[in-house]
Order: sequence, then C-alpha cells, then structure tokens
Amino acid sequence: MTTDKIRKDKNQNIQVFIRLRPLNQRERDIKSLGVIEVVNNREVVVRQSQQTSHTKKFTFDRAFAPNASQLQVYQEVVSPLIEEVLNGYNCTVFAYGQTGTGKTHTMVGEHTGTDTHWQNDPLAGIIPRALSQLFDELRLTNTEYTVRVSYLELYNEELFDLLSTSEDNSKLRIYEDVTRKGIQ
Repeated sequence: MTTDKIRKDKNQNIQVFIRLRPLNQRERDIKSLGVIEVVNNREVVVRQSQQTSHTKKFTFDRAFAPNASQLQVYQEVVSPLIEEVLNGYNCTVFAYGQTGTGKTHTMVGEHTGTDTHWQNDPLAGIIPRALSQLFDELRLTNTEYTVRVSYLELYNEELFDLLSTSEDNSKLRIYEDVTRKGIQ
C-alpha cells in the first residue's frame, strides 16, 4: 500500500513509520540474536528474549525490516511528502529513538564518494534525497520559489539548530507566543 493510499484511507495527517536497524558489529561479535521482527510491513513483534514465546505486537503505518534500502524508505515515506510540499503544504519528517538506533543513518546516510551523485548513492539518506528531489522539481518550473528548511536536534530535552554557524550550536528556547509564533 502506498503512503498516499494510507493517508487517504485513514484521512489523517500524521503517519508513524518504523525502521528496524540490523544488528551492529558488536552485537554480531557476541552472537546476539534479534528479538524484533517485522510482520506484513505494518506490524512489529517484539519477543522478550530468544528463550521465551512472550511477545508484544505494535502496529504502524509502515514497518521497514532491517534489510530495507535507503531508497526504499525514501520512496515510500518521503517522496510523496515532497509532492505535498510542492503543492504548498508544510511537511515534517521526524526521526526519534535512542542513541545508536539508526536515526542519523536513515536521515543523513553516508556519501560513498565524490564521483557518485546523491540520487545514485545507495547509502544516501532522506535529507540529501529530499533536497535533490525538491530542487530538481523546482528547476523544471519557470517560477521563483523561497525554500525554508530546519534541521533540528532534540537531545536531553534541549533543542539545537544544526544549521547554525555559531560556536554554541545555537541552543534554542521554545516558547508559545501568538504574536511571534515559533521557536526562538
């Protein structure tokens, strides 16, 4: 089922996706076994341990197994949002999870080399792919656009502007003010 179909079927604006990361090298070295499994692309089953049959099931709009490619995640989750942005809607992609769960890998990815364009790089994450798609689409029109992006990190209940050039990484304060709206 496509992201667009899920959104229309449920008549909702917020969707929740999960991407399971594969075991890392340390986990493989100590012969850890996975206790989380994706079922039918929407459900995740978590076993208490390999030795028990006690499980918990969680349902999402889409669940990606550890072998899901960067391109697959992008095409199913973010590419449809770029179309919404081009139609004038504000969209947000938010990665959430503990340290080491793959947020940076999914959002930024890796660049395999200077000879490879982001679109053709299998390790490119959501951010470079989204910017590439957005500007490619805008380039096809004969209209002037203003593009605004935010790249924020919420860590230990502190908000940081990751695009800031200042030395303090621009710790931000959140406030609610109807006259100024937004983040200061």
